Amino acid sequence: MKRLVPYGLALLLLPAAAGCDFLNGKDESLTDGLFPVLLDGEWGYIDATGRMVIEPTFRQAEPFAEDVALVRTYSGFGFIDRGGTFVIEPRFEEARSFSDGRAAVRMDGRWGYIDHRGAFVINPQFTAAHPFAEGRAFVRTLDYDWAYIDRDGQVVRHETTPDLDEVETPGFSNGLALVRDDGAYGYIDRSGRLVIPLQYAAAHPFSDGRAAVKISDRWGYIDTKQGTAISPQFISAAGFADDRAPVRKDGNQWGYIDARGTLVIPAQFDEARPFSEGRAAVMVDDRWGFIDPAGNFIVEPRFDEVWPFRGGAARVRLDTGERRKYGYIDRQGNYLWYPTD
Repeated sequence: MKRLVPYGLALLLLPAAAGCDFLNGKDESLTDGLFPVLLDGEWGYIDATGRMVIEPTFRQAEPFAEDVALVRTYSGFGFIDRGGTFVIEPRFEEARSFSDGRAAVRMDGRWGYIDHRGAFVINPQFTAAHPFAEGRAFVRTLDYDWAYIDRDGQVVRHETTPDLDEVETPGFSNGLALVRDDGAYGYIDRSGRLVIPLQYAAAHPFSDGRAAVKISDRWGYIDTKQGTAISPQFISAAGFADDRAPVRKDGNQWGYIDARGTLVIPAQFDEARPFSEGRAAVMVDDRWGFIDPAGNFIVEPRFDEVWPFRGGAARVRLDTGERRKYGYIDRQGNYLWYPTD
């Protein structure tokens, strides 16, 4: 197999490959150790050492999930295995990656769900469809109503289920799903029962047993029993991960609190995102870098955009004029793949 390596990359790969444990525990399943890269306008896949293992031939390529990857060709969307062979032919107009053993796909303008054989387990009948999580998926029916369905495609409702409006991040986590009706936010359980009333001006999904909610003009955190975990005191707040959550308390700068609400990383960032694999993306002077849980910079701010770490690597973007180049770094900031376009 021809190995495609951009000029100057070979010297960068050696310290990157030797620098850290790229794949560990549950995180490996999010990428299966392969990462999509863009080269000369086409997408392929590298492994955790930066070696090209699936040649760039695709118009679009998503990370591996459940041992297959969603890709796009001129024929449509399909799924490949780790060897780059199509296991589900590219015959769909649009598709989402697999989760919970199901993948949302669109045919003839309607969305349904397939299994790993490519067979429909829920026939195309929805005008929009989101991925499954915890056995439930958020869909929009032919009547343009939003609903949650189970793995058989049946709408899940309870007598207390409110009318559902679309939310920015639908889906179940920690056994609950964020819902919105007439501008107010609450949470339902997997049966559709409204277990946390529609009473918040804004809210985020649960993560690590906490959810950020807005009461009046301040954000705080509740637990899954609707108990106050951290009292409302923040101008802005995001989700917990790795016992840290980004918040903005008084001014324009972001810092991080722990699960008790104590500020453990001082406010000093223009923007801040939740932790993933022990790293959090933060912005300083319009450039993104990464910090560790103690607040130390592991990767100095130098990128125009970054994505969370998955399987020991993070996608990064550098903009040069009108061109956007994408690459990957390891947890120490060494390049696995130097940015290319």
